[in-house]
Amino acid sequence: MPDSESGLSVARPEIELSWKRSKLCGVVPEFNGLVELPVAEFDPSSQLLAAAAPVLDQMADQLAGTAFSLLLVDRDCRLVYRWFDDPRFESVLDGLGIRDGARLAEQTIGTNALGTAMETRAGIIVNGTEHYIEPFKMFTCYGHPIRHPVTRRLEGVLDITGASAGVNPLLAPFLMRAAEDIEQRLLDQAKASERALLAAFQSVSRQRRAVAAVGDDIMLTNKSALDLLGPADYAVMRMLTDELDRSAHSVELTLASGLAVHARLARIAGAGSGTLFHFEPIETRTARPVRHLGLSEGESAHTGPFLVTGARGTGRSTEARKLAGGADVDFFHSADVAVEGEQEWAKRLRERLGRADGAVCVEHIDLLPHSLIDVLTAAISADRGPKLIFTALPLSELGGAQAALAAVCLHRVELPPLRDRGTELAEIAKRIVRELDPTADIRLLPSVIEVLAAQPWPGNLHELKAVLAHVVRHRHKGDVTVGDLPAPYRLASRVRRLSGRERAERDAIIEALRRHDGNKLKAARDLGISRTTLYARLKALRITDGGLFIS
Repeated sequence: MPDSESGLSVARPEIELSWKRSKLCGVVPEFNGLVELPVAEFDPSSQLLAAAAPVLDQMADQLAGTAFSLLLVDRDCRLVYRWFDDPRFESVLDGLGIRDGARLAEQTIGTNALGTAMETRAGIIVNGTEHYIEPFKMFTCYGHPIRHPVTRRLEGVLDITGASAGVNPLLAPFLMRAAEDIEQRLLDQAKASERALLAAFQSVSRQRRAVAAVGDDIMLTNKSALDLLGPADYAVMRMLTDELDRSAHSVELTLASGLAVHARLARIAGAGSGTLFHFEPIETRTARPVRHLGLSEGESAHTGPFLVTGARGTGRSTEARKLAGGADVDFFHSADVAVEGEQEWAKRLRERLGRADGAVCVEHIDLLPHSLIDVLTAAISADRGPKLIFTALPLSELGGAQAALAAVCLHRVELPPLRDRGTELAEIAKRIVRELDPTADIRLLPSVIEVLAAQPWPGNLHELKAVLAHVVRHRHKGDVTVGDLPAPYRLASRVRRLSGRERAERDAIIEALRRHDGNKLKAARDLGISRTTLYARLKALRITDGGLFIS
């Protein structure tokens, strides 16, 4: 504890508890910055920074020449502002790799005025040796939380830091007044933004069609929309709002009720990210989820061959069963060739192809040797036998004989990765929960849907199923909150999502970094760009040195 490990004669209760939390999180007092802190992109035009900017400028003028420094973190405890009058403190932060976007929570760097104030939701002074990591022990820090006056949500923490010898009892009330000034500016912002949102909504709310307005912390609906929308639909609307550019936008959705609708979205001037939604039911469509990619309604009647492509875990086998149209499906997995041998596997396949009943699905044609590709090509040419369905990785990843086989499959379904199916996630999750436990009586709250939709999902549906299995094991009835999710899935930043082109660029950069063991100079040469350009793209595409996507 602090009194024994740092030489403090008396440990304040809040500091003692903070040290316990820091130790449990695996933070080491000798923290030296050798392990680079994860850095996440943040919005430089956020409401917090817009409200804080004039206050911070005034504080910097007042603190000039005092050797004090200013830091501000957002609600995720990410560093979004720093100003230094003491170059020593700047050198310490730079030496530890603590820069804009770094997370300064207790679980990252131990007891500190920013992370501990965030944890306790109260103002705090951390004196010199009360800091958990050694490099901070020469400083005293004052941290005070900033709460939104309307929502009472914690928006960030403001910090003043100086040398331990320069402790000044007047700094705490000075910091508190500054935090209150920022809160007042947040209130003024909210009033203006909400007035614009309300005015835009009132101008259209008397229409018979369903209309809704979505703001940062408010949602308005007329009676038609109230009857139409469910909690999961609100989460989808927030996702669409986050992705919307400044122009009007239209999209087709299937609501949680199963009703297909045409939604028209438009930004509201003066309301920040406020968005108006107009909903029109699509009367001619049956009540079923809208699929992003796939076959038209009549194509499943064809005998094939069908090709289902997608990354691992996107549901290729499930889609193959759907394409069989209720017929029995015999699966032949390419991985079994290694166990059975090519001749035995081919013999078993030919025997099954000799019967015309049901369907045959050959999984992972991308793994098949050329000799077995020839067997499948011959089966297609024969134009008889059972319905043929093949599954494979995305077309872009196929080559040689496998690509040639895919080319003769005119009926194709390309399954998108789960990260691109945010608007469908509520329905997908509901279906998986029913499969896991038909007796479970649980409801995923909109906040849970939003958090899940923001995950990168490298394991696709398999990963989502594992997450929901954890939920079902721990909750059998009632509302599922974010706290019911496994710990790694509880956090998600609402930064903009990447476009398809940006994701392709990001994947190419990550692959180059992996090929060259993280060496940026070699990766840049491989990609045909300068190292400066590579660094710029790493930041823009939110890629850490480990090649992880920070969402």
